[in-house]
Amino acid sequence: MLDDKQADRAIKALLKHVEKKKAQSKDKLIDDDQAVWLIVATKKFSELSKTKPCRIPLEHSLLPLDAEVCIFVKDPQKQHKDLLVQKKVKRIKKVIDVSKLRNNYKPFQAKRNLCDAYDLFLADDRVIRLLPRMLGKTFFKKKKQPIPVNMTRSNLQAEIARACESTYMHLSPGTSLPKYTHRIDLKLHLTSTRSAIKIGTTSQTPAQVFENLQTALPHIIDKIPSKWKNIQSLNLKTSDSVSLPIYNSLPDEQKMIKTKEEAIKYGMEADEMVVAEDK
Repeated sequence: MLDDKQADRAIKALLKHVEKKKAQSKDKLIDDDQAVWLIVATKKFSELSKTKPCRIPLEHSLLPLDAEVCIFVKDPQKQHKDLLVQKKVKRIKKVIDVSKLRNNYKPFQAKRNLCDAYDLFLADDRVIRLLPRMLGKTFFKKKKQPIPVNMTRSNLQAEIARACESTYMHLSPGTSLPKYTHRIDLKLHLTSTRSAIKIGTTSQTPAQVFENLQTALPHIIDKIPSKWKNIQSLNLKTSDSVSLPIYNSLPDEQKMIKTKEEAIKYGMEADEMVVAEDK
């Protein structure tokens, strides 16, 4: 389905653009390594949001071995610190249990400082559902949602390594459609769900980013309902670049809403709108 040559050209153009921008800029901060994102747009929105992200394998890890990794665990904290030492897990720099997270990181600034302090956040999968409320929006805006790991695995070292060496896709509902209060023929434009998956960094070579894309894409498509039939577009971009298309599908025919039941199904307020009538 994907044109490899087009994808390869897009990756090379994207990395060349970043290098050119670095050379022209006097701002030293632009030398920081940037993420290369694969933007996946689907034709139909997802009705369910998943707290747990989908793990996607990569050919080349995005995290350096000296990356700062923090993990959220069940109480008590010391028990899990001892477990990590016992299992010879060396990549974790900070362990925070739920009680300390709740009590020590209530202020917004404390949450923001915590978010900025580490490259990756992991979490015991038994507490993952508690974290969105305690962490707030900062972690999600910066795409640093904690990654679930199974702390009961016999080979905990391998479990943590897989978590650090993979990338992740977060599935969420599509954008809500507006409420209509005028008598019109209402057509439903199915809003696409857009997922951003980190598949490379600007410090990697074009070949490494391309190999990551080739490894990740089949797993990404497999996680999406209806697979390739539901893919509207695939684009590559960095945080401050334009999107470069590598795949586009022709849009499906618009669907007419004819009943209040259909309006409710797609998240609209049926009592505040007039649905289209058969003609």
